[in-house]
Amino acid sequence: KIPTFFASIVGGTFMRMGVGATPFLLALLLQVAFGMSPFQAGLMTFASAAAALVMKTSAPPILARFGFRNTLSVNAVIVGFTFMAYAILSKSTPHWLIYFILLTGGFFRSLQFTALNGLGFADIDQPQMSRASTMSVMGQRLAQSIGIGFAAMLLRLFQGPAHKVTTQTIAPTFLIIGAVALVSAAFFAVL
Repeated sequence: KIPTFFASIVGGTFMRMGVGATPFLLALLLQVAFGMSPFQAGLMTFASAAAALVMKTSAPPILARFGFRNTLSVNAVIVGFTFMAYAILSKSTPHWLIYFILLTGGFFRSLQFTALNGLGFADIDQPQMSRASTMSVMGQRLAQSIGIGFAAMLLRLFQGPAHKVTTQTIAPTFLIIGAVALVSAAFFAVL
């Protein structure tokens, strides 16, 4: 009944699926396909977390300037394309470019999360807050779990009979995950 809560939960599900799938797929890409150690891969993916921290100070002015609808709509497209950008990575990709893509993705994903969480509770009355909070957290966890399962299913599909994880099997999975994330923009554009 509450359009902002609906958009946050249902529209946000498509983006959160990608957020759930990304750590799983990045670990496979960096460790299995590229041959990095877990420590090297962790240092590489730390860039996303660092960018997310930086974003926390940027979110209020961005939301104040552009509003929730515009920020969420445009940012959903950016997030979708950052998921797709992981598909271009290869073993020969310079590390500075990998860091740049991970930094960009981490920044905009964090902005999307911050805006989604703010939007979700914008029109919730105090008596409904507890139930809305429970439903929101459950929806977030469910969407991320579905994203991991969906990514694993796609990865297995692209492996074919070889049963081998390579850049060529992970790249199309990232493209589809990115396309799914783009769907969320439609839910925010109509607010």
